Amino acid sequence: MESTSNLTLLISLLINGMITVFFVLFLVFFLGKIIIKYFKSFSVEKQNQNIDTEKLIHEKIHKISNGKGKVLNYKKLD
Repeated sequence: MESTSNLTLLISLLINGMITVFFVLFLVFFLGKIIIKYFKSFSVEKQNQNIDTEKLIHEKIHKISNGKGKVLNYKKLD
């Protein structure tokens, strides 16, 4: 008799835990989607497209490395 009540207690605990986990995952998933849709509604203004990227990279590397660094190559990530 004692083992049956322990078994039902364990099963109910398991089911309650699984329901709680799925509920939290549901909230995280849909709140994340809502936040993404909200921030996608804002338009991002493009800055000046005439910036010399190579010159800018060389200047930043020169400044960070106190003139000792040298850019061998770089690649744009899409």
